[in-house]
Amino acid sequence: MQQNMSIKNGPAQPLSFGEAIWQLPSQYIKVLSKPSADTLSEEIGKASWGIALVQFLALIVITVALGLLGHMIPSAALHTISALKIGSVQPFAFLPAPLNGITFVLGSFLIGLGTAYEFSKVSGGRGKFLTHFYCLLLFSVPLVTVSGLLLLIPASGWFALLPGSIVCALFIYRMVLHVFTITAVHDLSKDRATLIVLILPMVLMAILAIIMVIALFILSEGELIGGVFEPSFWSEVGMHKKKETSED
Repeated sequence: MQQNMSIKNGPAQPLSFGEAIWQLPSQYIKVLSKPSADTLSEEIGKASWGIALVQFLALIVITVALGLLGHMIPSAALHTISALKIGSVQPFAFLPAPLNGITFVLGSFLIGLGTAYEFSKVSGGRGKFLTHFYCLLLFSVPLVTVSGLLLLIPASGWFALLPGSIVCALFIYRMVLHVFTITAVHDLSKDRATLIVLILPMVLMAILAIIMVIALFILSEGELIGGVFEPSFWSEVGMHKKKETSED
C-alpha cells in the first residue's frame, strides 16, 4: 500500500506548466462526466503547486466576478435566494451582498478542504495536502462557475426555485466528488470518506440549531423557557396529575 500511495501522491514526471494549463478543460470534463475515485486517481500524478495555485486564483476571481455581476443585475435569481427567509431568520444575511455569497463560496471551500484533510490524516490517510487541494479544485472550479452563472438568470419569487434547486444539487454533487477525492488521495474507504465530508455540515447544523434556540429564547424574552422554571408552572402540572389520579 505504501508503494501505491507514493505513486499516487508523488508523480515522477509532472507536466510542464503550459501543458498542465492546456489539459485543464479536458480534466474538468473527465472528472465531472466520469465521477469516481479511479478517475481522480488518474489525475493525481499531474498535481503541482503551480497549476493548483492558478486554479485557486481562478476560483477566487470567478467567485468575486460572478458575485459582483449578480449584485448589479436587479432581476438575477441571486437576489431572491439571498433574501431567503426561514421564519424570521435569513441564512444568507450574515454579511451585506455581494460579500455574503462570495464569503460563503470561498469559506465553504477552504473550511471543507481544511477539515476534510485533517480528519483524513487522523483517520489514517497518508495523502499529501497538495494532491487533495489539486483534486478538489478540478471539480470545484467548473461547478462553482456553473452555479454562479445559474444565479445570474433573471428570476424572482417561485421561479427562482429552479436555478436555486440546481445550485443546491451541484453543491451536493461537489460533496460526492469530495468523497471520491478522499478515497483516491488518502486511500480510505468510501464509508469513512463520506463521514469525513459530512462532519462539517453536521457540525454547522448543530451550531445553527443552537443559534435558532437562542434566538427564539431572546425573541420570546425568556418567556418560553422562563415559564418552565416558575413555581406556578410546576404547581399546575402537579394539580393536573392529581386530577388524573383521582379520576382513575
